[in-house]
Amino acid sequence: MSIGARVIFVVGNVITRVPVQRFERLFLGDPDEAMPEYAGQRLRCAYVLVEIEKRKPVRILRVDYVILPFGPDGRMAEDGRRRRDALVGEIAGGLVARVSGTVADFGPHLARRQYQSEFKWQPTPEQAETVGSLALAR
Repeated sequence: MSIGARVIFVVGNVITRVPVQRFERLFLGDPDEAMPEYAGQRLRCAYVLVEIEKRKPVRILRVDYVILPFGPDGRMAEDGRRRRDALVGEIAGGLVARVSGTVADFGPHLARRQYQSEFKWQPTPEQAETVGSLALAR
């Protein structure tokens, strides 16, 4: 058994599987990778981890529904990337208890809520079913 990844873009009613390597290059900011068809958009994406047996996907392990901000050049928007990273850092900082007496730090809680509203999305049942079917398709 091994674990594989699937990347699926959801644009309106169009749900498309994207090559993982291309997505990783785009996500990591490779200057040679762009998707001009999504320029200036906040694109809904499903990142799916699947269990692989005998080179075939057999079950879905996890699905993350994220929003990817694209810049005017069709690359990941740097300001969106910085904003996401800052919120994730603030959330992670909350894992270290910073409570002094009766005062609690709500910063990580608020950062988590902001991250959820800016960089996550909830699929409809039909979208979730299509994403699952595409992820398990060979």
